[in-house]
Amino acid sequence: MIEVSKDFALELVPDEDSLGGMRPILEGEEAVLGYEPQEGFLDRCWVLHSVTVRGERVRWDDVLAHAGKRLEDWQHTPSFRVFEGLDLPEDLEKPELGEIDRDSLARLVGVLARHSPDGLRTECCWTQAAIEDIGRPIPARRGRLDAALGHHDACAWPHRTTGSQFPAHWWPLEGSWFVLTDWDLSATEVFGPPALIADLLADDGLDAVRHPSIAEVQGNPAQWRERAN
Repeated sequence: MIEVSKDFALELVPDEDSLGGMRPILEGEEAVLGYEPQEGFLDRCWVLHSVTVRGERVRWDDVLAHAGKRLEDWQHTPSFRVFEGLDLPEDLEKPELGEIDRDSLARLVGVLARHSPDGLRTECCWTQAAIEDIGRPIPARRGRLDAALGHHDACAWPHRTTGSQFPAHWWPLEGSWFVLTDWDLSATEVFGPPALIADLLADDGLDAVRHPSIAEVQGNPAQWRERAN
């Protein structure tokens, strides 16, 4: 279990900080909702944001099975649109849009720590999506991996103490992995070495799946693939 760090916080960095050359990329037109790397990592997967039925967490495919669907037949990105127009269970709470839920974040941080040079003490960069304040430098922070949950709490309603939601992008300074939560999606994309992705996919506390990337489905209709009888 990852605990909230009370001794370390994510500290804002000056707008002039290039973030190791990432700032111009993250502030580019193609990255308004979030930046998806197209190279530099050997593997990737999606961590689906939590859905609950009557307060109990369930996997997306278990919910979709209620309507005779499977996520692998969805021809677009993992978003709220997956659940539109379906016969869904009562008391379904749909996944968070554009921001990872706390439970998923805690599990994700734990796995990332095992694949980071200094574990939970690994120094990372954290940045917002450009859409939060179009035309201005993106707010960016630096801080340890174990500060993630505390910052998530500071971004959450009703006791929010920051002016923004949880960062859309975060990565270790040494660059071995990268995390993206696109503002328009209900899942978080993780990029890194095959061993990291394998651990995420095998973690029973995460709803992690392989699904096409944002770039791979660009231009596709947000609809279901017809299944052969």
